[in-house]
Amino acid sequence: MTFAERLRELLPDPAEFPGRTSIAAWVLDESDAVTWDSRRPVQAASTIKVLILIAMLRRVRDGGQSLDVELRLPEPERRVGGTGVLGELTSVDRLSLADLLTLMIVVSDNTATNIVIDLLGVEAIDACARDLGCTDTRVQRHLMDVDAMLDGLDNTTTAMDQARVLDALARGTALPEDLTRYALDVLSRQQVRDRLPALLPVSARCWNKTGEQPALRHDVGLIGTGERPRAVVAVLVDELTDERSRTDYRGGPACDLIADLGARVHAALR
Repeated sequence: MTFAERLRELLPDPAEFPGRTSIAAWVLDESDAVTWDSRRPVQAASTIKVLILIAMLRRVRDGGQSLDVELRLPEPERRVGGTGVLGELTSVDRLSLADLLTLMIVVSDNTATNIVIDLLGVEAIDACARDLGCTDTRVQRHLMDVDAMLDGLDNTTTAMDQARVLDALARGTALPEDLTRYALDVLSRQQVRDRLPALLPVSARCWNKTGEQPALRHDVGLIGTGERPRAVVAVLVDELTDERSRTDYRGGPACDLIADLGARVHAALR
């Protein structure tokens, strides 16, 4: 049996999941995929940061930027909230690009992300998305830009697009070898571990990026053992109606669902 056939046997009916769920999963050395509503555009939340990371590392690859360059941070009153730490570190006025990328992924810092978006421009990020095979991913605003959201601008993606981005990273087609290792290392240190990695055995590894808003929980990642990612999985869940999911950014039945799915993906690996 293929990975996809094994996973289909293990997968509960997605129609019974809380909220509305989109899934895309496959193993890197097989062509068959497991999908469910995988091309449905949804709010990307912080999962868009994986694409932004790759777009900036491509700028580094091309010599247009250095990871060591120090960048001035916005004044404290212009730093956004949501997730991250820079809004609290008011005495810090400069950081290296490498540190900003680390904060963007590891603690999902929105101020760090907005600095990187400004360095790149949304056109470069969208061009990177298209080059990686994304057909329905759009970056139209900064993180936590409520006014832009009210004007109808949003960052959107699909489970299929997220899986394609991670697939290209894992295969080494998105970035050269040294920057691929760099990106995977940063993703492996993400501190929100309540979804795809939560129920994995000690021997497994997960390189992932979560996203959350009220009534929305996402996780996209790579699962494997040792230094080698073997499977890609993207789970995007929105339209949640339970009270905790509408009032709290963490936990709830959708996170439990995603954790269970991560364990099932690992179990389907042979």
